[in-house]
Amino acid sequence: MKIVPLSGANFSFKVLISFFLLTVATGYVFGLMHIYGDVGFSYTGIVTHYRGDVKEMTVPRDFAFANLIHHHHVHIFGLSMLFLFIGLIFTLTSIPEGAKAIFVAAPFLGLIMDLSSFWFLVFASPVFAWFSILFGAFMALSFFLLIGRPIYEMWVLPVLYR
Repeated sequence: MKIVPLSGANFSFKVLISFFLLTVATGYVFGLMHIYGDVGFSYTGIVTHYRGDVKEMTVPRDFAFANLIHHHHVHIFGLSMLFLFIGLIFTLTSIPEGAKAIFVAAPFLGLIMDLSSFWFLVFASPVFAWFSILFGAFMALSFFLLIGRPIYEMWVLPVLYR
């Protein structure tokens, strides 16, 4: 399939895609700010938010289960759709096909691992809060890479190769 590279796309297409990417990036940053407000990006904050205490589980298990179900079903649907759209745009970049496949899979893997770590955190051990931090950071990094490369190819590469 022959696809026009982003660097050679029409101006109106570049504007549309750029505003979409910048808008979802802003939304993601607000989501990160919300997480920071809830748990402070810290091990202790995550554990106390989901378990009630660092040493023992003080949140009732049925409440914790219902809370995880409520939050995760929304995040699984919403983030997977977001990752689909930015992934589709990323596939229009000039990066080699094998690398594209890895990059577009990365945020989905980060999401699965991040959300899984919360279940293990609540029902197995507080040590899984570290996995949540690790995989959450991986998901955010891959998200911003999927946004950054298309913007670079649409606006920076054409200027560099004039």
